[in-house]
Amino acid sequence: MLHNPIRIENDRLLICPLNNRDLKGLIALRCDQQVYIYEPTFLIELQGLPETALEMIQKMDLHENRQCILGVYEKEDPSALIGLAEFYDFKPSGKIISIGYRFLSDYWGKGIASSCISALLEYIQNNTKVELVTAHVLSENKASARCLVKNGFEYLLTKTEDWGYGRSCEADIYTYDCEIAVSRDVRSNGQKAR
Repeated sequence: MLHNPIRIENDRLLICPLNNRDLKGLIALRCDQQVYIYEPTFLIELQGLPETALEMIQKMDLHENRQCILGVYEKEDPSALIGLAEFYDFKPSGKIISIGYRFLSDYWGKGIASSCISALLEYIQNNTKVELVTAHVLSENKASARCLVKNGFEYLLTKTEDWGYGRSCEADIYTYDCEIAVSRDVRSNGQKAR
C-alpha cells in the first residue's frame, strides 16, 4: 500500500513520493556538502545507510506520522531527483503545518525553491483545512527567507532552536496565513472564497 499518496504538480515541478529508483539521487543529495549547511543535522534522509533512509521516507504518512517527505523533480526530467520537500509538525487539529525543502546545490538560484514553496502552498490550500503554515529558517539563510517572503510568508520572530549542531542556533520563523491569502486572492481575482 502506498503510504504517501500526495502528488503535486505545477508548471515547473513534480513533487511526489520517492521510489526505489531515487536512491542514487538521495545519495547525491546526502553527499552535496552545500545542501546541509542550513539544515538540521537530524533530518531523516541523513540517518543510517541511504537505503534505510529511503525506506523510512517511503513509509512516512502525513496523518499517521505528522510528517512526510516528497521527492522534487523538474517536469522536464521527472526521473531525476533534484531535492526534497516536506510537510512536518502536522497538528492533530489539522489546522497547522510546517514546510521544509532542500535541493541539490546545482539547482540553487534558479527559482526552484520559490516554485516548490508555491506548489506546496497551493496543495495545502486546495486539499486541507490548514489555516497556518510555518517555516523555520536559520537566520543566516537569507536566500530561503527571500523565497518564503516572495510566496506570501511573513516574518514572525527569531527563536533559539536545537538544529543538532551541538550549539543553539538562531532560527527565523515565518508564517503563511491561509485565510488571509484566500481573502487577498478573492479581492484580486474577484472570485468567491473557498
